[in-house]
Amino acid sequence: NNHVVENADEIKVVLKDERELDAVVVGRDEGTDLAVLKVKGDSFPFVNFENAAKPRVGDWVITVGNPFGLGGTATAGIISAYGRDIGETFVDYIQIDAPINRGNSGGPTFDVYGRVIGVNTAIFSPSGGSVGIGFAIPADVADATTKALISGGKITRGYIGASIQNFTTEMADALDMPGQKGAIVADLVPGGPSAKAGLAPGDVVVAVNGVTVKTSSELTREVAKARAGDILRVEVLRDGKRRTVDIRSGVRPTEKELAANDNSGSPRSGGGTTGPSVQLPAVLGLKLTPLDEAARTRLNIDTPLRGVVVDSVDQSSDAAQRGLRKNDVITVAGGRPVTTASEFSSAVDAAKRSGRPSILIGVYRAGRTTFLPLKVSG
Repeated sequence: NNHVVENADEIKVVLKDERELDAVVVGRDEGTDLAVLKVKGDSFPFVNFENAAKPRVGDWVITVGNPFGLGGTATAGIISAYGRDIGETFVDYIQIDAPINRGNSGGPTFDVYGRVIGVNTAIFSPSGGSVGIGFAIPADVADATTKALISGGKITRGYIGASIQNFTTEMADALDMPGQKGAIVADLVPGGPSAKAGLAPGDVVVAVNGVTVKTSSELTREVAKARAGDILRVEVLRDGKRRTVDIRSGVRPTEKELAANDNSGSPRSGGGTTGPSVQLPAVLGLKLTPLDEAARTRLNIDTPLRGVVVDSVDQSSDAAQRGLRKNDVITVAGGRPVTTASEFSSAVDAAKRSGRPSILIGVYRAGRTTFLPLKVSG
């Protein structure tokens, strides 16, 4: 695994006959947490990735690794599930219950026929030891990634320049789309592929190139398959209607570059105090003020952003439970832009009249927009 070697100054490979060989890194990929090492020698035994056969849930597996320095340790268990999303963007993991501990990372997961069906990579554990919930990178992903690293030393992935979130059940209910799955577009990179193509914040992406997407991770994986210059036919729901947006893929920046551009921290106050506010009744526990020039200066907003500023939040409200804070900027409510407290109030009233349990709002904080549902009753 990449996390095993990424900060190493020196790497050695220990063989079964206890010989130690110096190893060099051929290539690393943070996105899949895989790395390829090279050692000098000949007549090494080897195993192959099994891409064709797919064992069933409940089938037996064997893992081999180096837990706590105990090399060549084999453990057995079953496949618990496929398609697990544990927060890593580009991999649908195999969940297994074979004991995996510290030091197992990078070892093979075999089926009962001795075929490599995965690469041990992570565990879920409140204690740090095995509790029977382990994860392996599927063989097809590992095979394709390692071959690319060997041939070129670098992995490139498609990129559309959009921040996305899971389109949750609550969000779907708030927009009167019960049962709808997908990924909601939260924000766009200015001048990026999505912005140029006409994708818009609030669009719900439901398919890419004819492949249905039900989560933000699935969308990211489909986009990642593209090469720079490829056209992605992205199907979205906008204002209740299905439409297609053709986006020319770019090249995805590195994970470090993306992290450096992620400003999703606490709102910056700019050291000032809240200016005079128009005293309007609180709506859903929120008191709102205009986003005027004084507010823009105080909040360090130098973009053409439009919305209303949260002046205070009732700590007993659903808004507080959802994490809204003073100085957040609400840009959208109920699928429509809002620039005044009265527009926000009207959107809430419309949601109530329609019988919806909540209203979907867009919240700008420290350079980034996020969508979340707020309860309008109860």
